[in-house]
Amino acid sequence: MGIVHIPRTAAAIIRGTAKRHLSPLSHKEKSLVGIGLNNPPHVYTSRAGIFDVDIMSHMNNASYLSHAELARWEWTAFGGLLAGSVRDKAAFIVTAATVRFRREIAPFKKFDIETRFCGIDDRNCWVYQTFHNHGNDRERGKILAQILLQAVIMKEGKVINPRCYLQSIMHTEDDFYDMNATETIFDEKIDRFTHLEEVLRRSAALQDERVAK
Repeated sequence: MGIVHIPRTAAAIIRGTAKRHLSPLSHKEKSLVGIGLNNPPHVYTSRAGIFDVDIMSHMNNASYLSHAELARWEWTAFGGLLAGSVRDKAAFIVTAATVRFRREIAPFKKFDIETRFCGIDDRNCWVYQTFHNHGNDRERGKILAQILLQAVIMKEGKVINPRCYLQSIMHTEDDFYDMNATETIFDEKIDRFTHLEEVLRRSAALQDERVAK
């Protein structure tokens, strides 16, 4: 797995860094790509390669998560978040994720992934990613798959306030990260996601107790 994933990750970071240097956007505009619903999402482009396709002749379910991670690497490199995290020795750690598969991706088919922050509080942040056919808005059509994930930011082994940290390295106003200040399409999704995550956490704790006895 590492033989394939590590070079892919490095390539995604290089692409994101190159796009950052070549983009005509201002420094602040680059940092706001994919932040909230009022800014454009980051768009990652790839195709279903030989390591992504399974015996059903379409992209394997696990590959959606792999490409979603590569899209996040490219996004953070483009926006400057990765450079800030490396400098501060902070890490973006995924704690939960839910995936909805809607339409298959055929072998060697080109696709795009849109990535954006959709919610944040004093402990967690939520990222929403959607898969689309590659091309302009008219060609892209309907969503192929959706991923909603929850993450924390860790520094020196401790979970830190993501809102404060992101504001400090990206120099943005409070309301960009105060996703609870206005009703959004994601409020109900995040509430249900958080409830499901809590149910799974409790069931895991009960299982751990049984094993410990």
